[in-house]
Amino acid sequence: MSAKPSSRPVVQETPLSRALSGCGPTAKATPVDAFKVARTWFLEGRRVDMQQLAETLGVSRATLYRWCGNREQLLGEVIWALTEEQLNRTRSKVQGSGLGYVTEVIGTCIAKFRTSKNLRRLLSDDPEYALRLMTSKHGIVQGRMIDWCAELLSSLNLRPDLDLPDLSYVIVRICESFVWSDLITGAEPETEKAVVIIELLLGAAQVAD
Repeated sequence: MSAKPSSRPVVQETPLSRALSGCGPTAKATPVDAFKVARTWFLEGRRVDMQQLAETLGVSRATLYRWCGNREQLLGEVIWALTEEQLNRTRSKVQGSGLGYVTEVIGTCIAKFRTSKNLRRLLSDDPEYALRLMTSKHGIVQGRMIDWCAELLSSLNLRPDLDLPDLSYVIVRICESFVWSDLITGAEPETEKAVVIIELLLGAAQVAD
């Protein structure tokens, strides 16, 4: 019997990814330095230009690309770091347990995505590029979001025949579809509808008491 294809995207590891995990070079400038400067520029609303970033760090463009993969991967790391901070901050403020807790966390998080001034700035500058950064299966953000969501769902008593990464992938895609619906289909974003659908889905996915 052939192995089931995984819905979990595979993203190539870069020196920046390894450095952010605690394993990196000890040069004067490091991949983490590139990440920190890019993060600062992003928060300031400044374009993250790879040539200017290399000059700021005192390294060659070739070194910077070797560290970070490319501009899209670097921005993906920056966006995910900011997103993860928001996700975890929101999660820590929600009380309770079970299905109600999970859906409240998800609903609060996706509502905040629409009001993030940094994401809104990126979306207004280049909507197609921004959407690709945040929702592409080949990008950093979606894959990390699926992992984060799977960890959140692990607190539920789910049916044993369900694959947790697959379920997490479906939920992330539902969130993307409603949060960024104006960019995907032209429809007005309705994050509350995403919460209703996710609640129904997770209710059916749980083991009956």
